[in-house]
Amino acid sequence: MTVRVMMAFAVICLVIAPTDAAGAKGKCAAEVQKFCATVEKGKGLVHACLEAHSSEMSEACKTSMAEHAAKAKEKAQ
Repeated sequence: MTVRVMMAFAVICLVIAPTDAAGAKGKCAAEVQKFCATVEKGKGLVHACLEAHSSEMSEACKTSMAEHAAKAKEKAQ
């Protein structure tokens, strides 16, 4: 498994995993529902869907995804 795939998987897990109200799920829930509701969860598909709609995402969701990607990158090193 490549590092990029592992990173994407980590970000997806963080974005769609249950979290507190300040977590990524709360910040991206509307985008997941609006753009990716029919996308199979896992295998990086939700993340890819969100990336495809990045220009339409709220700033809060974009920020949350960037923060989680940075944390995943730190853990991978």
